[in-house]
Amino acid sequence: MKFIFKLHNNNYSGKDILFLDRDGVVIKDTGYPCGIKNLEIQKSLIEKLILFKNKNKLNICGFITNQSGVSRNYFTEEKFWETHFYIVDYCIKVGLEINFTCVNFFKEENYYRKPNNGMLETALKHFDALRLESFMVGDRESDRLTAELSKINYKDVKTF
Repeated sequence: MKFIFKLHNNNYSGKDILFLDRDGVVIKDTGYPCGIKNLEIQKSLIEKLILFKNKNKLNICGFITNQSGVSRNYFTEEKFWETHFYIVDYCIKVGLEINFTCVNFFKEENYYRKPNNGMLETALKHFDALRLESFMVGDRESDRLTAELSKINYKDVKTF
């Protein structure tokens, strides 16, 4: 399969990043959620993320997400992007600017699949970001380990 780093816009300044796991953070993790009608967007959590982003002066925001459902043939890459762009557009509409997505479609362990930190490192390098000023918000131990490997701050979504 593959890894993709995709910029959504250039509406950012600064070098501080808010990394977000997707499933379990901005949408409810229902087990390989795909398709707009299957999404449970967590609007109140997104609103809390906006406050957190503003309070910590995080200028860049993006998704770091494993999506092995593609390699498992649960849904196509095209269907993933259709669903994902809906989520990105929703976040932007409610005030959470999403600048990029790092997505790993592999189901096998590799440099880009969390808990490894290839996705974080790709974004950190692209934006020449400040590690000590950046945060990752996730819902699993693999998210915490990924942040730890890249030496960035971690917040469990349950603390929001």
